[in-house]
Amino acid sequence: MVGVVGGGSFSTLTRKNGIKVGAGSPCSVEEVCLAVGEIIGHGNIKSAARMNGAVVLFVEKVEHAQQVVEKGVSVNGLFLQVSPLTLPSTKIMLSNVPPFISDEFLIKELSRHGKVVSPVKKVLSGCKSPLLKHVVSHRRQLFMILNRKDEEMNLRFHVRVDDFDYVLFATSGQMKCFGCGQEGHIIKMCPDKAELAKPDSEKQQPVAAEQGKKTIVRRMLWRETLLMLRRENPPLLPLLLLARLPLRGNQRW
Repeated sequence: MVGVVGGGSFSTLTRKNGIKVGAGSPCSVEEVCLAVGEIIGHGNIKSAARMNGAVVLFVEKVEHAQQVVEKGVSVNGLFLQVSPLTLPSTKIMLSNVPPFISDEFLIKELSRHGKVVSPVKKVLSGCKSPLLKHVVSHRRQLFMILNRKDEEMNLRFHVRVDDFDYVLFATSGQMKCFGCGQEGHIIKMCPDKAELAKPDSEKQQPVAAEQGKKTIVRRMLWRETLLMLRRENPPLLPLLLLARLPLRGNQRW
């Protein structure tokens, strides 16, 4: 038999009264409600249901929702993340993360910049072969409520494992290069980095070619000047040739 209740005080509830608990956790709705009730009182829980892998609850007062978000919830020794429904979370993409780096370490580092509100998930490599569809990439993703909601996350941090340093990247929004700051590529594929990596001989080739063009133009102008003087004013030709001779030592005119 399905229990039914009247409208009562439910009409006063808004999204500000809602919280989302334990995204991706195996805890039941009842277990979550009992744990939340220990914080705010069981009578202050008005509704609860599992939605999109999390338990969504609506509580009596907005202050109750804020209280649960601040403290978090523990069920059977398992700590569950709690997030309000009114604050949209931001998708964070982690890249260059070896598989032996733990999710706990990543959450600890990212928690300095906001509240992690979802489990960390590994991103598949995208192999087309059915034999390799299980292979994951070195990227992971999660959702956070950032401390600075008006700014995008663009971080890199270092971790040392087995005497080797790894540089991990965390970004929101589009993929962004940590070298030039432009979007659409990572620093390993940065075109500016490729330009800087060219040998000096390759960098000097355009300069040498430009200087060669200028030399050819000067020679053509000089030749035309000599031909013009030869036709129109031959006596000035020796003086002009003499002026082109380089001076030696301290010679002066």
